[in-house]
Amino acid sequence: MLSQGVEEKLCIHSYSTLAIFQFYLILEPQGVELFHLELYDIRSIRKLCLFLTYCFKSLILKELTLLKNGQSRVLILHLITLAILFWPSVMWSQGDIGDSKVGLTASLDRESARLGSIVVLTLDYLLPEGGRLPEKVEIKGLQGLTIVGREVEPDQIRIKLMVDRLGSWESGPLLLSYLNEQGQEETLKADPVSLTVLSNLDEKPEEAQLRPIQGIINTKALWLKYVAWGAGLLCVLVAIAGFLWWRKRRDIKSVSAEVVEPPHVRARREIEELEAQGLFEKGYVKGFYFRFSEILRQYLASLRGFPAGEFTTQEIALCINREEDRRLLSLLRDADLVKFADAVPASCKKEDEVKAALSYIRETSENDERSKLKAEG
Repeated sequence: MLSQGVEEKLCIHSYSTLAIFQFYLILEPQGVELFHLELYDIRSIRKLCLFLTYCFKSLILKELTLLKNGQSRVLILHLITLAILFWPSVMWSQGDIGDSKVGLTASLDRESARLGSIVVLTLDYLLPEGGRLPEKVEIKGLQGLTIVGREVEPDQIRIKLMVDRLGSWESGPLLLSYLNEQGQEETLKADPVSLTVLSNLDEKPEEAQLRPIQGIINTKALWLKYVAWGAGLLCVLVAIAGFLWWRKRRDIKSVSAEVVEPPHVRARREIEELEAQGLFEKGYVKGFYFRFSEILRQYLASLRGFPAGEFTTQEIALCINREEDRRLLSLLRDADLVKFADAVPASCKKEDEVKAALSYIRETSENDERSKLKAEG
């Protein structure tokens, strides 16, 4: 147990500490920094007040002791003092101070800045119960100002702005959009902010001397004198490329003219190559007859001068005027049965049809050569 004198001194020190804290709290909210407390928002200060209220409950116990001892006058004096000292703390803890109302306040970190410097705009906001900021925070009123950075924190937004204009530097009315408890969009509004833009030429710009940061740059492009040479070189390259292209085309045409085979030679060679592949013997009957019919049609087209490869067998029959060509129609019709009616001829019949096709090619080629010789004679 402490002696009565010690307890009285403890009470005096407690009252003094609470009174000093309430004095800074009422006159200057940021005054708590004098106590080296890192508190910058109203909610934190209210929490501290609640903490002090809890700590000073011991004073009430002291008053109860005085009441038991019959010191009623001292008790009444202490109770009046406690009511005066604790009233601001209770008001802060319940949020009845005007600064804790829902709203938005804006402030700059300085009143003036030089051209090209960065200033920080601080937006302190308090949303209603259940309110929240959207994922993409939208702040209106900064149109025309250059934003270089932004930090969004609970109850505070800091925006870095560049001072890039002389004269008036002022924002419009600042609007912060948020979502209420029902998810509907609402806004908080703050007054515009402004600052004085200082010139980088100090207080007497008329006496300042501007110096170039580098030597005078020649505005005439150096490459202009090489344009004529470049154009001439380009013309020479184009001429060389054109000559090489023409020569290559001529060589291709001459080689093509040399390697072109007569129709009957090409048809005979293609039939022999088809036979050598052994498609019929391997079971690819349709594949064999598709290719066999195509070779005969191409030969007939080159021989008689009409597109037999694009005609049906019936259309080919209407275009044939020579009796020897009608031998080919039976081969084409048999091939159509295999291609479209899934007929499967015997191996011996296939051999007979190949021999008949080669015989037709040999006879028509000889007749064609005799016709050419008669025409020339």
